[in-house]
Amino acid sequence: MVFADLHIHIGQSLDGKCVKVTGAKSLTLPNIIHIAREVKGLSLVGIVDSHSPSVQGDYKALLASGDMKPLSSGGYSCKGLVLVPGHEIELQVGEGNAHLLAYFPYIEQVEQYVRSIKNCIKNWQLSTQKGYLPIDLWLEAVSQAEGIWFPAHVFTPHKGIYGNCCRRLRDVLPTLPNAIEIGLSADRSMAESVSELDSMVMFSNSDAHSLPNIAREYNSFTRTDLSFGGLLDLVSRKTKGVIQNYGLPPKIGKYHRTYCLTCEKVVPNPAPQLTCPRCGSRQVVMGVLDRLLSIADRPIGKHDVSTYVHQVPLRQLPGIGTKMYERLLKAFGTEMAIMHQVEFEELQSIAGEKVAAWIIKARHGELVVDAGGGGLFGRVVDILSYPME
Repeated sequence: MVFADLHIHIGQSLDGKCVKVTGAKSLTLPNIIHIAREVKGLSLVGIVDSHSPSVQGDYKALLASGDMKPLSSGGYSCKGLVLVPGHEIELQVGEGNAHLLAYFPYIEQVEQYVRSIKNCIKNWQLSTQKGYLPIDLWLEAVSQAEGIWFPAHVFTPHKGIYGNCCRRLRDVLPTLPNAIEIGLSADRSMAESVSELDSMVMFSNSDAHSLPNIAREYNSFTRTDLSFGGLLDLVSRKTKGVIQNYGLPPKIGKYHRTYCLTCEKVVPNPAPQLTCPRCGSRQVVMGVLDRLLSIADRPIGKHDVSTYVHQVPLRQLPGIGTKMYERLLKAFGTEMAIMHQVEFEELQSIAGEKVAAWIIKARHGELVVDAGGGGLFGRVVDILSYPME
């Protein structure tokens, strides 16, 4: 089983230069490797700020020290973790701006890609900058550098291609992608209400701006080579590995429901709500659910836990403070082990019955939550008693 988070940012490079303005300073490349491998238990990560000159310097330093080694199929081995370099860019698509993700075999291809569009971005040091070039020229640059691409957090009102730019990808893109990133405020059953996505691979990723948020959403693959080549085969469907998403319940996402900027509250009425039913204001942040219901061409299907598990990260579960978190890691190794493998009785012996029950409920997608919206996350509000056998 491969656990993968393909959307992780760099907060600061090792020379002290800022990369992601909203990212934590501790979010450095070596720290990401350590936390992803030793704490989270991931197998594969995508670093989406590999375009930055100072981050490229960090890659080269780790390669020189032997802490990172190139794989023959692309990507880098980091002593048990595989890292794939990538870039998140903002481009005008249709009438709006959208975030797009690209991934490359090695840092040399990233450098080639950067050279080909260098004059189209004002500040290559910083993360997720706007590119002043047509989408078709960007796609050509990615292809020439042997890269793969897909849209990021497609349904969010903040730079999601469906949330901000279009009702259908075919209306604004010269070629359809082979994959999408679902985003934090939606799940696979919601995405499947748009039929043009039927043929596409769907990823759930963290979009982490801090170390603790790595793997707050992630994926598991089977029968997939741990390398850039394996990711390429997965996206192009040359391999038939099963992809399962582990993501926050959509209600917890900070853009799940429409939010009224006048009332400063999430709109409670049934979706879709494009205005505020309380005050009538049109000054709202459109919710992902509300937007999807307004553009979907078929009903939102029943949630299928075989392909998408609603899972709240370990540290966000009630009863798991810093000391309890450290106790669990000391006993069982990594978050992936705790969330996927450790039996209830073992968890109970370390954390007690209530915390163990929270973890099992999270594992099976059985948490109850209040909806978030307008930039405010939802929250876990209830748990049913765990059925003991």
